Amino acid sequence: MGPGRTTTVKTVCRMCHGGCGALVELTDGVPTGISGDPENPTSSGYFCIKGKASLDLVSSPDRLRSPLVRTGPRGSGSFRPVGWDEALDQVARNLRNSMERFGPESVVFGQGTDRNYQEWVFRLANALGTPNVVGPAHVCFYPRVMASILTYGGFTFCDYAGDPEVALLWGSNKLNTHSDGVIGVGLMRALERGTRLVVIDPRRTRTAQRADLHLQLRPGTDTALALGLVHLLIANGWYDAGFVARHTSGFEALERHVRSYDLKTVAGITGLEPDLIEAAARMYAQASRACIEAGTGLSQCDNAFDTHRTIAVLTALTGNLDAPGGDVIWDPMPIEGRRGFPRTDLLSEEQAAKRIGGTAHKVLSMTGWVAPADLQEAILRERPYRVSSMVVFGSNPLVSYENATATRAALAKLDFLAVADMFMTPSAKLADVVLPASSWLERDQIVEFNSYLAARQRVTTVEGARSDEEMIIGLAHRLGVGQHFYPSVEDALDAKLSGIGLTWRQFKEVGHLPNTKQYRKYADAGFRTRSGRVELAHRGLEAMGYDALPTFRPPPATTDELPFVMTSAHNLQFFNTEFRQLPTTAHRYREPRVTLHPRAAERLEVADGDQVEIYRDPDRPGVVMRAQVSDAVAPDVIVADAGWWYPDEDDIDAATRSSINRITDSDRRDPYMGSSMLRGVPVGLCRVADPRTEGGAHGRHPGH
Repeated sequence: MGPGRTTTVKTVCRMCHGGCGALVELTDGVPTGISGDPENPTSSGYFCIKGKASLDLVSSPDRLRSPLVRTGPRGSGSFRPVGWDEALDQVARNLRNSMERFGPESVVFGQGTDRNYQEWVFRLANALGTPNVVGPAHVCFYPRVMASILTYGGFTFCDYAGDPEVALLWGSNKLNTHSDGVIGVGLMRALERGTRLVVIDPRRTRTAQRADLHLQLRPGTDTALALGLVHLLIANGWYDAGFVARHTSGFEALERHVRSYDLKTVAGITGLEPDLIEAAARMYAQASRACIEAGTGLSQCDNAFDTHRTIAVLTALTGNLDAPGGDVIWDPMPIEGRRGFPRTDLLSEEQAAKRIGGTAHKVLSMTGWVAPADLQEAILRERPYRVSSMVVFGSNPLVSYENATATRAALAKLDFLAVADMFMTPSAKLADVVLPASSWLERDQIVEFNSYLAARQRVTTVEGARSDEEMIIGLAHRLGVGQHFYPSVEDALDAKLSGIGLTWRQFKEVGHLPNTKQYRKYADAGFRTRSGRVELAHRGLEAMGYDALPTFRPPPATTDELPFVMTSAHNLQFFNTEFRQLPTTAHRYREPRVTLHPRAAERLEVADGDQVEIYRDPDRPGVVMRAQVSDAVAPDVIVADAGWWYPDEDDIDAATRSSINRITDSDRRDPYMGSSMLRGVPVGLCRVADPRTEGGAHGRHPGH
């Protein structure tokens, strides 16, 4: 036989949030190669190891290829394969029974990292009348989104193409991580053109190594630093007085509020040298153009919302808001996307008022999300009502949610649990029905980011798998709300694109549409806030029972038994809890690592590569990782790998023994968003004799 016919398809990767352009090579219709697209205006050919592992998703022998129905006890891994009709019928039957017995609010939908079907999940929930959609929003993107919207009426992104004089990266390792279309390539280009870099991060990351200034602050103290920077800007007159006078409200109250965050006080809280804090404030504030890239690490503590709110204030004070080279407010293109497609109008006010945690965490409730800890409590205590059933799309809650013990107990108590995923995860093993999901290579989607729209085209299929969108359409029709959906995914895509006058087939031919960037949009119509101004002091929040101005809540203190401050980070090879079983990403990284300082390692008699245990309670088991000794962290700080589990382990406890959420809890939470303490957590650490020894302390190295 001669060589096969080779074609190349342009598409957009979704192995993480980045949205890099991809070229998929097909031989006789079968994917045989993948690489970055050099013509993509955002990524310019950049393609990371996760993107290169995409074809592993198609060929993996571990892919789920048939719906499964549980036959043994929950967690046993005992299932039988069934057809799609039987599986969806069973899911729909259980959801219907739950709604008839306990009301629509007794059904919860869960979702992990957005794969462009988030609006579909919300549309189904709203159509059915349940206000309960749970996910990682509270520790991910939404504290920043809501802080921006409430402060100045929109969400911003760094205008790297506008040549900022200074870029301030706060809790963001942008050269290794790429979020929501604003990938590290833009930053790298800006640095090459002369942008100076300030990095605020407890760890000396690759990005920090390139910085002009690195502020290696104590984990959990970011809000104090941000308020201290505001104080320095105001006290030294390093702010745009004209912008403040014309376009903000609450400046006088803010000035009084930040007086207590003087340089000496903030230095003591953060562990930073006063001169370094002042130098960073001066460099940022006196730059002609400056932007702030705030990472999701800032969202993972009980100061989440106020940290992001204070950063939004910094942007406004310096006049960098919606300005060239600054933080530009996103103006979405006219498609039916994240704002319109969820159909919030389908959910009555009466049902919306029943959202779990809605009165406790009012700002999160405004987004439509439920925090996992609030859901855990509702299931386990049956307050404010009985939660009976749950359907999870693209999430591994047992590993990704804080307080894994409570998560497991809550999932076990449900009358019914369905999980849609590409692989059998620890969470899927607890399900009654498992639905095999398709990968990004196997579905058609509209990619909507701040700077462009693009077509993600299906290039192959894996027999037995379906997209989440197809599953949702199937469930909607079975549950009697099909009139709010579409006959097919392509029909839905056509409807979503109608605002720009294209069908899906036409859009696939276009491939990519840039979003026109406009600066200082507030000049004509003001900001999209109630006052039309930037709300430095927010009276609306005050009316809701919150503080009008951001405040700092000190993190829990270390003790003799728990002498380290733990923070965490994700590896370049993986995305949250995903891709642990793919050969390309996992072949060099099969165990999680925790980084500790050489002085701490010497004191504990821990060598690089030793097995160690991290614990919150000296008398209870902790989590096991491999020690990585480095001066990239402070002597009293450790950085643990996040989102870890072992796909080769059949037993759930063995599979999750290194999941850091086995030792996190929800005792301290952000009052606005419900964010739990995943960073700045006091812990102990010791060498262990046998990492598989159960029972906690007796497995630890003698003398520790």
